[in-house]
Amino acid sequence: MDTELSDGPRTGVKQRFTIALVGNPNTGKTTLFNGLTGLFQRVGNYPGVTVERKSGRLSLSNGIAADLIDLPGLYSLAAHAPDEMIVSDILLGRLADEPEIHAVLAIVDASNLYRNLYLVSQVLELGLPAVIALNMSDIADARGIRIDVDRLSRCLGVPVVRVCANRRQGLGDLRRELGRVLHGGSRPALSLVPGFPGGFPAAVDGIASVLQSHNGRGASACRAEAFRAIVDEGGYAERRLIEAHGDDFRAILRDVRGRFSAGNGLSALESEVRYKWIRGVLAEVVSQPEQLQKTPSDRIDRVLTHRVWGTLLFVAAMGVVFQAIYAWAGPLMDLVDGLFLVLSGWVGEWFPDGALKSLVQDGVIAGVGGVIIFLPQIAILFFLVAILDD
Repeated sequence: MDTELSDGPRTGVKQRFTIALVGNPNTGKTTLFNGLTGLFQRVGNYPGVTVERKSGRLSLSNGIAADLIDLPGLYSLAAHAPDEMIVSDILLGRLADEPEIHAVLAIVDASNLYRNLYLVSQVLELGLPAVIALNMSDIADARGIRIDVDRLSRCLGVPVVRVCANRRQGLGDLRRELGRVLHGGSRPALSLVPGFPGGFPAAVDGIASVLQSHNGRGASACRAEAFRAIVDEGGYAERRLIEAHGDDFRAILRDVRGRFSAGNGLSALESEVRYKWIRGVLAEVVSQPEQLQKTPSDRIDRVLTHRVWGTLLFVAAMGVVFQAIYAWAGPLMDLVDGLFLVLSGWVGEWFPDGALKSLVQDGVIAGVGGVIIFLPQIAILFFLVAILDD
């Protein structure tokens, strides 16, 4: 449910704000989501799919609140899998049951901007107000990577905030920038389409104008959708638009691809254009030594991901987990079983024989005890899984 917010005492008009959190996997997205929303979270599935939907209440520094939706992690908006389709539909406002997205919070790994900015470039082309969370800044510093945050912000056209999600650093600045972009912050004007062969931008604009006349969405969103339909042959965007506009639309897309693909495929050309732009941005904002400094995590990873030692350590870790579940949990399970036996004996002494005694003693106590006895195993399992995941 969206948070209702008043835009001031003069009008009394209530507005609903929703922010989408997007990013590559393993960039600290869930940690940032938990840090911003705290305990005010709701988890479920999107209608009709098994993709998890996680949302929470986000308090901003200017006294307002918004809903933050944690979208599935992905590397590109080229949608093929169900989770990628969900992200694409939500950002483009194509799901009737989902609220309109008013801003995007994009999280990137500061130590791996070259890979992370690919998705960011696609998100910024949607034209939604955005804030970039530059996470894992401490790791980047430890490796000798220096990032000019102000210049990066100017290159991207959106605010960029250094954060360290696992230490809850920079979250106050992040809330302040999100509140600012929700209240009239400028929209990014990034478009890499001109980097394609001459005539391709005009073809994208032509299809985008048709889409805009049918669905009434913003020009940037329609342009991004038209671009995805052309470039991702056989992808979700193409299938969706063909279903909506018929086979004539398929013929238009085939014609555009034939004119501009040059036999290599437009998806490969997209990667070339985007990474060329990324290299240009990083050349201006990032400085680093030729040989990156090794962090303690890097040295540990050399052992844990080794073909021999890593495998042996994995087997040992799994052995500890199974030993903890089936052996170490035994005394606690015996304790729980003993407590319920005492409780059952107490009921047997105080309750007269009959249906009520049988219901309480053999039904309620024995039934609940038969479930609770496994609680130590479950608690130990979740605790160890949480450690391994971290």
